[in-house]
Amino acid sequence: MKLKIWISALRLRTLPLAFACIALGSLISADEGSFSFILFVLMLLTAITYQLLSNLANDYGDGLSGVDSHRLEGAESRVVASGQISILKMKSAVSIFSWASIILTLITAYFGSIGFSEPSYIFIIFFLIGLLATWSSRGYTLGFSFGYKALGDLFVILFFGPVGVLGSYILQSKSLNMMILLPSLSIGFLAAGVLNLNNMRDYESDKKAGKMTLAIKIGIFNARIYQILLVFSSIGVAVLFMFLNKTTLYLNFLFLVFTPSLVFGLYQMWKARSPKEFDVLLKPTAIICVLFAISIGLGLLLDSNKTLIP
Repeated sequence: MKLKIWISALRLRTLPLAFACIALGSLISADEGSFSFILFVLMLLTAITYQLLSNLANDYGDGLSGVDSHRLEGAESRVVASGQISILKMKSAVSIFSWASIILTLITAYFGSIGFSEPSYIFIIFFLIGLLATWSSRGYTLGFSFGYKALGDLFVILFFGPVGVLGSYILQSKSLNMMILLPSLSIGFLAAGVLNLNNMRDYESDKKAGKMTLAIKIGIFNARIYQILLVFSSIGVAVLFMFLNKTTLYLNFLFLVFTPSLVFGLYQMWKARSPKEFDVLLKPTAIICVLFAISIGLGLLLDSNKTLIP
């Protein structure tokens, strides 16, 4: 029973987002002829650990601040606020995952730096980025608590976008291509869409608790408009990337097959009124984000293989 409670606290349904950014950066690099499966696994484990740390730290931080005591029926249950896991045990879990994040960052930065002309500089840069990612994973509700200052969306776009996608691309390809910022922002926008759905779900309870999310700052109606902008901006920058990258065969636009699902998700979001109605949208939106990311990279790979066939 205790294991089931801890699994609930880890909120595994958020992990597709961590997979999406690492998969996309690695697939784009593979399209260019450079891919390491070992490095992919290391980066994925590191990203997953960041995500799990963030989930535990959020449960711990919201429990400490008392935010969770205002949660409405239909909202996601938190284990600290409900008394299923004590504050001290959750604090220990956050510490364990913090150290795990640092250790995995160290290992990934080391193996990822191999093959560069200046590996020591790359190692230092990516280790520092990893430390920043660890801090931000904790900092959503702990310490700086940027999640309470309407800055959560900015951090999500940054770390699930440029840091995750462009960072994994650099380590895989051993090169820098700023054009990859476009598909990285595409995934960052979709990840922010998941957070925005979460914040719309918790709108009333966060408002009562004094937690300032972007949804509360701009209002629930504008949060719905913001969700639409995030989704269509994600599609738009992905399309722009394909044209600027001069890869305009139909296979490159494989990701567009998920446009109907994304639009239908917006329709469901617009109709949603209760926390439960918003909550059921979180998991499918995260899964579509992964499929969208994979289809961008897969479309490039399939196109490359097709052009090689005489």
